[in-house]
Amino acid sequence: MTKSQLFRTTPTKELTEKIVQCFGLKNIEDTTNFSKNDIKTLDTVKKVEELKLQLSECYIPCKARTYLNDLNEKNVLTILRQCLRCQGYNLTSREKYIKGDKFCIYQIIPYDDKKYIPVHIHAGGQGENQAYQVTFS
Repeated sequence: MTKSQLFRTTPTKELTEKIVQCFGLKNIEDTTNFSKNDIKTLDTVKKVEELKLQLSECYIPCKARTYLNDLNEKNVLTILRQCLRCQGYNLTSREKYIKGDKFCIYQIIPYDDKKYIPVHIHAGGQGENQAYQVTFS
């Protein structure tokens, strides 16, 4: 009997921790922001590819074909999001513009702690990190 519409067996916390570490984070509690550029730099797709056998044991066969074949940056983020959901965590994303280039910034947060945490950026030569929040009236 299946546990959900995605998984035969719920991914263990240890497997989820291994996936999180592929993204350059220390553990599931790490709230560090990362982007798709970080995924490319850390070669996350190849690291998740090494966990493909363990992941395929958890996924329902038709979902394993969908999510585990032809892995790319988008697929590994989806796999991370699905595994985190089983552990009571959420992968949030925000858009950020740096010098005219748009980046998606991702962060792991617990379900019960869904509050806004601003992205801190380094302000030129001032040496301080400043948080900016844009509100529309």
